Amino acid sequence: MTDQNMNDRKKKFRLIEGSKEAGENLSEQPVAVVTGAGRGIGRALLNQLLKRGYLVVAVVRSINHVRELFTIDPKNILPLRLDITEASTEEVLKEFLEGQVERVDLLINNAGHGATGFGIEGLDTKELEKLFSVHCFGPIKVVKACLPFLRKSPQAVITNISSRFGSVEWVATGTVPNDQSTYSYRIAKASLNMFTCCLADELAGEGMKVISVDPGKVKTRFGPIDADCEPEESAEAILNLIDTNKETGIFKNAKGEKLPW
Repeated sequence: MTDQNMNDRKKKFRLIEGSKEAGENLSEQPVAVVTGAGRGIGRALLNQLLKRGYLVVAVVRSINHVRELFTIDPKNILPLRLDITEASTEEVLKEFLEGQVERVDLLINNAGHGATGFGIEGLDTKELEKLFSVHCFGPIKVVKACLPFLRKSPQAVITNISSRFGSVEWVATGTVPNDQSTYSYRIAKASLNMFTCCLADELAGEGMKVISVDPGKVKTRFGPIDADCEPEESAEAILNLIDTNKETGIFKNAKGEKLPW
């Protein structure tokens, strides 16, 4: 790539994806990366993080969301259009971070997707593959991209937004209703929880915390039929939990109550 092409690319990042101007002091401002930040819980997390003084790398799928977020607060939101199911996720996100931030203090793997096929007869393996791509493979790629930057933070936290339906024990005992979630969703969220456990065990010696969080019964387009919580309420509770939690390798709900794996 020529110097001119590189300069053109940097100008495009400033125009469409946002950037910090050269010379600004980023060392004191905490930095968060949030996937699925275009709507629902992700957008609510973005709003709450801004209130807490964060610089937020907002990963979204829509170019419209990129433009919208950039107009809201271009100094504190760095929108990046990226589908975490794509093979290039790790490379694209890492390159973007290298050009924009010095470190990452908080990573929230929030991007998610629901499923439609209920019961074993309704289970579609293609749909299952799609949910694995969003809830398991995607977070793995995002973590790998962010890890060098998380290691530069004195108190880095990785939070995987999971679900009570991902609890193997609760599914096995019928604590969560069988008819309220698909096989695909439950299996995919259980895989995300296993990723949390594996990662927490590996990174414990580095002082990094890794947790899974059930956001609650949130009123989103993929929310449960008995949803009783607004996204902003859930987001505030999740961030309060992150701020006060002292453990790693745990699964809790947004209220701070431990859930069984």
